[in-house]
Amino acid sequence: MPEEMMINVLGKNGRMIWQRAQGIDNRPVVAFNERKSISTERTFDRDTIDIKKLKSILIAMTENLAFQLRRGDKLTGCINVKIKYSDFNTYTKQMRISYCSADHILIPHILEIFEKLYNRRLLIRLIGIKFSHIVNGHYQINLFDDNETSMNLYKALDKIREKYGDRTVMRAAGMESKTIGRMLNPFNGLPPVVLAHRKQ
Repeated sequence: MPEEMMINVLGKNGRMIWQRAQGIDNRPVVAFNERKSISTERTFDRDTIDIKKLKSILIAMTENLAFQLRRGDKLTGCINVKIKYSDFNTYTKQMRISYCSADHILIPHILEIFEKLYNRRLLIRLIGIKFSHIVNGHYQINLFDDNETSMNLYKALDKIREKYGDRTVMRAAGMESKTIGRMLNPFNGLPPVVLAHRKQ
């Protein structure tokens, strides 16, 4: 379609649309900035109050996001849970934590926030998790809660995930979730590529 016709039909925006269609764009290129937060969420085909299923999905989401942090040598200092109910009202609650990327610390906090946020009288349409206040660093072993065995286990599991996919090994408690929103490494300086996931 000629540029003049686009301008006649769509006005000033017609020229911009025509130029974009021709691959013409004179805007300056802005470098991608590394993420300061990472999140995932799940919308259900049918609204649910299946607590076992909801907690399983939250565990799987947390486990996957924690793996993304460790893979990028990152730590989170703030976690957030989001719930959208069947009436489309959305609620979020966050908690500041000591910087970490360990599943066994993050999962109990996520489930604690969920318990505080959850209203048992309403069906849930969507749940989500977000890690923010992200900084560079490696998880430091906690003198009282951690040991060398658990840290070696994380390294071994992450190595398997790197080689065979991030859902090849997981906690049994998170297996109720067939799929979760996942992405390729969001901390490698490139825009994160989100992998498609089915509604459940």
